[in-house]
Amino acid sequence: MKMKKIKKSTIVEAQKRKKKIVEFYYMTPEKTDAKELTRFITSVDEEKVDVWPELNLMEVVLDSDSLIFQDGRECFVDPLDLEFIEERKIQSIYVVSYEEGDDQKARRVIKEILDAKGGFLCSDTEDFEPMFTADTIL
Repeated sequence: MKMKKIKKSTIVEAQKRKKKIVEFYYMTPEKTDAKELTRFITSVDEEKVDVWPELNLMEVVLDSDSLIFQDGRECFVDPLDLEFIEERKIQSIYVVSYEEGDDQKARRVIKEILDAKGGFLCSDTEDFEPMFTADTIL
């Protein structure tokens, strides 16, 4: 069976379309749920924001993909992580993910939430750095 040769331009185009998803954690000392978070979003049309209360999940449709806030409490079982959370009196934790191409729009939405509920956005690293607040997210 003869294999069909793929044009280089087809491969390059496919690589350009490959999405790079970035992940962070949103942590706040405020008790909140995904439904409440949707109330603070004004930079995106209301019909582009959806929530699944039973999953405590919020989706904001952006240009390249969606910004997702998903309950992330179960991600933290390590004693050092739990100590970090306890020291900062964290009540709500979300895994936040979005496509790298949507960085500016995603950060604008995240800032609206940070302005309303406080807390910070942190990285999935051993020391949670870099960390962003409402003042440093944009």
